[in-house]
Amino acid sequence: MIGGMTASSLDEQTPVKDVVVVGAGIAGLAAAWALRDLDVLVLEAEDRVGGRMKSEPRGDYWLSVGAHMFPGPGSVIDGLVDEMGLETLPFSGSLLGIAYRGKIVRGGRAETYPFRLPMSLAGRVSFVRAGLRMRAAAKKYNQLARREPGETASDVRARVLGFLGDRSFADFIGRLHPDAEAIFRATTNRMTAEPDEVSAGCMASLFAHVWSTGDVVLGRSLRGGAAELPKSIALALGDGVTLGARVSDVAPENGLVRIRYATAVGEADVLARAAIVTTTADVAGQVLRDLPQETSAALQHITYGPMAVLSILTNETQAMPWDDVYSILVVGRSFNMFFNHASALRALGSPRQPGGTLMIYAGAGLARRLFEQSDEGIGDTMLSDLHELFPESRGIVEDVVVQRWTHTVPFASPGRHLVQRALETPVHGSIFLAGDYIGAWTDIESAATTGVEAAEKARDVLATTAESR
Repeated sequence: MIGGMTASSLDEQTPVKDVVVVGAGIAGLAAAWALRDLDVLVLEAEDRVGGRMKSEPRGDYWLSVGAHMFPGPGSVIDGLVDEMGLETLPFSGSLLGIAYRGKIVRGGRAETYPFRLPMSLAGRVSFVRAGLRMRAAAKKYNQLARREPGETASDVRARVLGFLGDRSFADFIGRLHPDAEAIFRATTNRMTAEPDEVSAGCMASLFAHVWSTGDVVLGRSLRGGAAELPKSIALALGDGVTLGARVSDVAPENGLVRIRYATAVGEADVLARAAIVTTTADVAGQVLRDLPQETSAALQHITYGPMAVLSILTNETQAMPWDDVYSILVVGRSFNMFFNHASALRALGSPRQPGGTLMIYAGAGLARRLFEQSDEGIGDTMLSDLHELFPESRGIVEDVVVQRWTHTVPFASPGRHLVQRALETPVHGSIFLAGDYIGAWTDIESAATTGVEAAEKARDVLATTAESR
């Protein structure tokens, strides 16, 4: 008896949805959008949608503190952008820049960098040897990543995750001269990992993605900022999205799935014929009940790295030395990466408007050390290094946003490939996992793709149960 009602009478009053999606990041929203013809409910713990797609508009510009690079035509994300009536802007600029010991090198072939950076002869030799090894690994990765006729995205994921998946990057690359080691460590920090934490195959994927574009980026930005896409999807889904709903339990019950959650007005629960859990792996492991041991172990194997982000609005009025740059790897400072997010607007060829936006971030150990400071302290520390890197940035900072991400990039640690099958296997037959941690390359496209795949599996479950009724 519960409050004067029996369990059976309570169940009669509990709504039954076709699908409940836990989490309103891009994976959850992509799943819900793919199922929008059904009775779908999305439950999001935060007071906003988008997860790590977080940005704020600032006039013609926007401040981004999370995912910001959009894939091109033919991608799941591009399809969503078109359906929402949004606009992507192609940007041009160097992706292969390196800032090292007071010098910024960009442009030209990557193979020339060891001879253009200020390092010792022994450092150059060490850099060249390691670079050649990574180029060979990246070439092999690209070959393995090609989808053959009849293959699924899951087939490709399993193959590329297995490539050098049992060795750490530190072990694969070997002992380096300190000059070269500093650069390669900064590169792994870009993935929010340390060299001994991340698999060699994961780093091969990073080098493959960077080198495959050449020196000029062929990516896109979303006008208004990355958050505009999840916001638009949630708006289109309407009442199908509930914010401030913190899920505590997802468990099978009499052929259905019961989802318990809390809102500002109290506890609630809902039944569904299928559920899709799109939270981070650690949260999924906490809310899913009676997990098979294999699934539980797989979720525990997922490793996330931290990131401290500073997004900067400038009031610049003239050409700046970073105008022809999209990103720079930064070595030996409080941050690893520099991004010029205004490059998309600069590429349009229209008269230059006042202002601009930059983003800098620190990953892995650098982020952990920054987290010991207040937000103001993080901003001051990172801005100080930015001013030393680009003296022209002094006096033009108009606004900053500090973001601490404790769970940012779910990078593949050694052995990660061994748990892939468990992550893609339905839990209790009608509960599915989705999110960037399931992908081989952890970006918004991987997250959205796994969301759509989970939606297809959920639809199959509904079709099967409908036939059996």
